[in-house]
Amino acid sequence: MYSKRPIILFFVVILAACSSINDRPVAELKAQQSVDSRNKQLTQLNHWTIAGKIAFINNQERQSATLHWQKNDSEKTESLNLSTVFGIKVLELTQQQDNFTLEVDGEHYKTQDLDYLIYSLTGLNLPTRAMSHWLKGVAFLPTDKITYHKTTQLPETLISSYNNKKWQIKYSKYHHIDRYQLAKQLTITQGDLRIKIVIHSWKV
Repeated sequence: MYSKRPIILFFVVILAACSSINDRPVAELKAQQSVDSRNKQLTQLNHWTIAGKIAFINNQERQSATLHWQKNDSEKTESLNLSTVFGIKVLELTQQQDNFTLEVDGEHYKTQDLDYLIYSLTGLNLPTRAMSHWLKGVAFLPTDKITYHKTTQLPETLISSYNNKKWQIKYSKYHHIDRYQLAKQLTITQGDLRIKIVIHSWKV
């Protein structure tokens, strides 16, 4: 039985400050490929790294951190790090095959049920398996509903059911990297929880 210990993050990382980066909003972009072509392309993108910032916001508090996430689906390996602006590690996740290791407050935990472990330790109800799909702007389940901008053909919103809860993802800005169009700013909402993510860089 894990004891729940909410993660206390430094609040000096203000996510709103990232909005000054000179990328144009979705509505100002021009379509570069069809919806089907983009979905097929990004479904096959299974090895990537992102760096940026993330904030967890609810009615009681706001917690922010820097984010570094590397994922390789073909080899079933993963590494996710959250740290303060001063480089102090808050949470570190690694995956090898179906086994996860989570480090919080210097303690190591191993599990095959990552969602339950994170909730038990931090109180955060995170859609861990789905988020790697949502970051790319593609569906996690066949029942997911995506709306696309009529001009750019890029996702504007995505609605999904995960762990019997309804999640909504709103995309506001995109990176254009080689032939890929990848999210730069997105907000994930479930109940009173909002997860705001600003991605400074993608490596694919």
